[in-house]
Amino acid sequence: MSSKRHKKYTWSEESIAKTRKTLKERLSGHAIPQTLVGLEKNSKDLYELLNRTVAFGESNTCILIGPSGCGKTALVNKVIQELSEKYDDDFCTVYLNGLFQTNDTIARKQLARQLGIQIRQDQTDLEVFDLFKSGNEATKPIVIIIYNFDEFVKNCTKPFVYNFFNITTSKNCPMALIGITRKLSIFTDLPSNILSRNSYSHINVERPYTITIFTKLAKSILTVDNSITNDKEYCKMFNKKIQELFENKSFKNIIERIFNNSTDIVRTFHKISFEPVGKMNIEQPFLIPSDFIEVAMQQEVNIDKILQDLHEPQLWILLAIYSLSGRDCNVFNFAMVYNEYTNYIKSYIKESGSRFKQKLIKEHLLRAEFEFLEQRAIIRKADSKDLPKDFRMMRLTILPEQIIDVVSNNNRLPSLMRQWIS
Repeated sequence: MSSKRHKKYTWSEESIAKTRKTLKERLSGHAIPQTLVGLEKNSKDLYELLNRTVAFGESNTCILIGPSGCGKTALVNKVIQELSEKYDDDFCTVYLNGLFQTNDTIARKQLARQLGIQIRQDQTDLEVFDLFKSGNEATKPIVIIIYNFDEFVKNCTKPFVYNFFNITTSKNCPMALIGITRKLSIFTDLPSNILSRNSYSHINVERPYTITIFTKLAKSILTVDNSITNDKEYCKMFNKKIQELFENKSFKNIIERIFNNSTDIVRTFHKISFEPVGKMNIEQPFLIPSDFIEVAMQQEVNIDKILQDLHEPQLWILLAIYSLSGRDCNVFNFAMVYNEYTNYIKSYIKESGSRFKQKLIKEHLLRAEFEFLEQRAIIRKADSKDLPKDFRMMRLTILPEQIIDVVSNNNRLPSLMRQWIS
């Protein structure tokens, strides 16, 4: 009887620890993904472009555009890894970031440092860039990756950015410049002489648009292979349990809620998964639905608390959104919300027939509250279009019934607020 009781604990602590460590690295973004679910075409396009630079000495410029959390960084890292496995150290990779390289001098020094080039204080930009372009048949191709490319373009001077693009046309030293940004406006931000005198391509990277692709992506994040541990039986059983997890009704509901409500579905899934992965041990060697449900419920409790703590101006916004939803306006912008709010107040004043006057909240004050709701993830952007703030389309991340509850149960609110939902 004793042997049967302990049979389920035959997995080694080492196998569990290695699996836990690997999954944590994936969830924290420190590991390169095994597969790029939903980004297969993007990966193929970027690989072919960089391969032409590394293999044939063809200089290229490419801009990756996509919203936060869509996989731009993972895409670049995966392609660089594949090139490194094929060509070993036959090319150099330089990493810059527009948030850190905030002017010409810092960017130039960082570029020179990573390439091992000595530059003097008295050298001009043209002299320095001539050094970068110099080379011969034995010169290694260079891949320059610039994160937050929009910030890089904004912070550096136009001549510097132009010269930066210009070095990618060098015949002596083949280069590929990859700019990574979230902003569709990058093409209007770039100096016009760059666009007219340099050939470039761009790759649009999109979030998983269907629940099927997102589910497949989430499953790939939690699935393991034999390279993690030598215990093939444990890997096989672990993946079987992952399959069962994704067939669990409660877990499927969590996945659907993340997909429908989150502003950044991949990072939200990472956040929800981190604690259950951390609980894996000799007595609980696999991931179980109840741990995910517990974390998801805690997040919902946090949202309820945020709703209960909202002030009157913020609730006016939610009431306006609720009113719009009654006319099948499931997406909205601030201009629509403010118009809905002012129309209701003016209508109430007109119909009340009394001396009572409800003061309109000024537009700029309500706009600040609208942004607060976005920061608290109660509303989120509905698409990646880069429009003026008042016209960015948004979507509600809570249920309309939650708005009714929070307004109905707050006796401190003026009666005309409760009348709106009735």
